[in-house]
Amino acid sequence: MRLIRTADRQVRLRTARALLASVLLLGLPALARGQSPGQETGAALNYNLIDLIKFGGWVGYIIIFLSVIAVALTVEYAMSIRLRALAPEEDRAALKSLVEKQAYAEVEAKLDGNSPSFLTVVVARGVKEHDRGYDAVVKGMEDAADEMTGRLLRKIEHLNIIANIAPMLGLLGTVMGMVNSFNQISVSVGGVDPRRLAGGIFEALMTTVMGLIVAIPSLYAFGIFRNRVDATVSAATSTAEMLVEPLKKNHR
Repeated sequence: MRLIRTADRQVRLRTARALLASVLLLGLPALARGQSPGQETGAALNYNLIDLIKFGGWVGYIIIFLSVIAVALTVEYAMSIRLRALAPEEDRAALKSLVEKQAYAEVEAKLDGNSPSFLTVVVARGVKEHDRGYDAVVKGMEDAADEMTGRLLRKIEHLNIIANIAPMLGLLGTVMGMVNSFNQISVSVGGVDPRRLAGGIFEALMTTVMGLIVAIPSLYAFGIFRNRVDATVSAATSTAEMLVEPLKKNHR
């Protein structure tokens, strides 16, 4: 039990670090300092998130929308993918009591409950095979654990998708902005103003910056939660094996 609590504390610490890194990365635009495209060298201007949105256009709005989804998913995963959620203390106590009493029907009935926990599903699926021997119990638990783990991994995959889409959208916005900038220059009368050209490219590159700001913390959070799934599933599965230990004695 002490090892399980230690593992839970470790994954929570790693997640806290990931969230802190995300906040720092998302705050970088507000701290960035740049030069206005249309001003002389000595005139500096602070660029914040509002400026990025203005420069980004409709592509920027999509990236901002993805950032909101990424933050919401990160918070939801931080709450749902932890040992307390996968193997609640009350479920451990209830399942232990039922298995010791050999009340297998009541254990199986918990599968029909409202959103059964990872631990409940694994133990119940194993107990369901108790009349076929302990090896069948273990096999049933392994199958259930694999199925539930797959669901968790598919769940966090949304962060990976956002991390891949955001920079591609940023690149799209940059290319569109540069095409528009060069098109305006091509139809303009007179010589090319270098400041105008630089200003157009400057604004076009902002969508790439926005995409990377969303992608980097999203990808980092995805890696953290993937490791967290491995750690919590391992701890919850170990707990499930301990709970069905009495079945091993009954089938000797």
